[in-house]
Amino acid sequence: MSYRRPTIVDVASLSGVSKATVSNVVRGKGSVSPATRSRVLTAIETLGYRPNASARSLVRQRTDVLGLVAGNLGNAFEAELVERIEQVASERKFTTLVCTTSRNPEDEASKVETLLEQRVAGIAMLQFSGDRQLMAQLVTEHVPVVMVSCWDDYADCVAVDDAAGLELAVGHLAQLGHRRIAYVTDERVENTTRRIRLEGFQRALLRHGLEFHPDWVMHGNSGRSGEQPGNFVDFFERRGLPDAVVATNDNIAITLIEQLESRGWRVPDEVSVVGFDGSRVAALHRIGLTTIVQPVEQLAHISVELLLDRVLGKIPRDRQHVRLEPRLIVRTSTSAPAK
Repeated sequence: MSYRRPTIVDVASLSGVSKATVSNVVRGKGSVSPATRSRVLTAIETLGYRPNASARSLVRQRTDVLGLVAGNLGNAFEAELVERIEQVASERKFTTLVCTTSRNPEDEASKVETLLEQRVAGIAMLQFSGDRQLMAQLVTEHVPVVMVSCWDDYADCVAVDDAAGLELAVGHLAQLGHRRIAYVTDERVENTTRRIRLEGFQRALLRHGLEFHPDWVMHGNSGRSGEQPGNFVDFFERRGLPDAVVATNDNIAITLIEQLESRGWRVPDEVSVVGFDGSRVAALHRIGLTTIVQPVEQLAHISVELLLDRVLGKIPRDRQHVRLEPRLIVRTSTSAPAK
């Protein structure tokens, strides 16, 4: 036996009303008496009718779907941010379609094109390669876009103040008495974020009267799919192990701690480690990572509200740029240097 999905015509026939009335009930629009509304809803439930989302989107020229472009969902913080954005969007009756991409502009453009083909109402980008051609296309086509936890001057942006975060990290270590402070980053970190955080680290060292050692900056990978994490300890032992390290994100910091302890180095007795993000895994007792916390709730709420306001035409044409304040959480991965 073949099965035919019930249509709006079936609902109208069963409830004895017009298609327009059924449509008004489904959309919550128009003037429909309580008795008629009840009859239509009963018919919908009896038939198991589901409104055609594609047809609705053609009428309204948009869907109730937001596109999310993420980078590395292996990064605990980014996965948490995607999860929270989905929840906030759902509270506003929008669903989300998530694409993951590398830092490769061609791959990024392909994923964005896929979202546009699905007629998404707007796009939240948690990863951006900096491709000017892609951004020009989105601006020209009037696609609502918001950058979340990354930055581009030509789009609406919501991100933590990275420089302030590095100031908190370096200031904490300097106050403990550390003078030999290194920095580790990851090639998978979003380009602009990676640059701004490294610059913030250098400026923070200078403000605290500490020397910046280019040899103590490692650009590696923290364990991509199919690859072993870059060995941070080998890198630093060749240059003289510092007494403290600031990491671009929590994932890198946790990888570093694991490598240090596997080689017999004690954290924090011999090396203090500070992360950046404030992911849930960093708070686990076994890890106890001192970290700079990004306000994930604010990032999710502000980015969704900003994107939907742009979708609904509620905000001016000027780009909206929002910087959020980070905060320091001190745990067991940092202490005063050993004498």
